[in-house]
Amino acid sequence: MESAPSIPRTLLDGSRDFERKRLIAWRQSLDPHQRDQADQRIGERLAQIVLARRPAGVLALYWPIRGEPDLRAVLGSLVEAGWQLALPSVAGRESPLEFGRWQPGQAMRAVSFGLMLPDPFEPVLPDLLVIPCVGFDRRGYRLGYGAGFYDRTLAGRPVPTVGVAYDGCELTAFAAQPHDRPLDWVVTETRTLGLPAAGRAPAA
Repeated sequence: MESAPSIPRTLLDGSRDFERKRLIAWRQSLDPHQRDQADQRIGERLAQIVLARRPAGVLALYWPIRGEPDLRAVLGSLVEAGWQLALPSVAGRESPLEFGRWQPGQAMRAVSFGLMLPDPFEPVLPDLLVIPCVGFDRRGYRLGYGAGFYDRTLAGRPVPTVGVAYDGCELTAFAAQPHDRPLDWVVTETRTLGLPAAGRAPAA
């Protein structure tokens, strides 16, 4: 898939909202065929990380919105390998995320923030968390939607994290904020960045 133009993209504190809007608009403008190919490659790279972990546990994913990579095509292989899947729920604007057990084909219901939840919702605790990135940098810092849900979730219960994004969403410089928590991996359609995030403190 063709990425965004290869121009330096430096994210300063005052430009976060602008950059979010720009990257989301770029994601949503992708050619559907190119998007499908990129999603397949991202899913395959994610599966390599997940299947290398033993024993299998609970993998928390996300329901794709606003042009996020759609990973659902590879989930069957993870279930066959013994992984249980879960989707996030927003309990409150200042609360950490909750996660409900989910299987492909299960009944779903639409809720706020464009999310889809398993119906019924059976709470589980994830062992590995897959997080969509609006933007990212090579250190593993993530630009999200700005609500802080994943930051609060990981502050309360740290687990290994895999960020997923398209290559065109990489930022060349990222002024990380004190609450930003680096990811353990970032997966794109062409790269798997393994990052020494475990045990690393949030940015000062």
